[in-house]
Amino acid sequence: MNDKIEFGRFITNQRQCHSMKSQELAEELGISVGYLSQLEHGQRTNPSPELLENLASVLHLNKQETETLYDLYAKANGSLSPDAAAYASSHPIVVQALRAARDADATDADWMKFIDWLKK
Repeated sequence: MNDKIEFGRFITNQRQCHSMKSQELAEELGISVGYLSQLEHGQRTNPSPELLENLASVLHLNKQETETLYDLYAKANGSLSPDAAAYASSHPIVVQALRAARDADATDADWMKFIDWLKK
């Protein structure tokens, strides 16, 4: 499936799960129904980070659903998830760590060990 459609489809599915009509969601977000339709159909995939946050809030997305929204946005736009980008921007050491991992050719197993260590 097209990444842009997946992003839009996720928005549509979440809206429908909350029994919201397009007009209701658009109104709550302060956007036009046309723009919401373009997002849902994958014609537009680049809403502002503020709009993404508002989407998550208005749709009452939990942490996992919000991260899925951000990840699908990133995939559709060939970018880093907005929450991860914001964190890396506010913590320059993260960029150094990513470059060190790149230079060391860190594997998924290496990263999983690091994640497990962080969770302790």
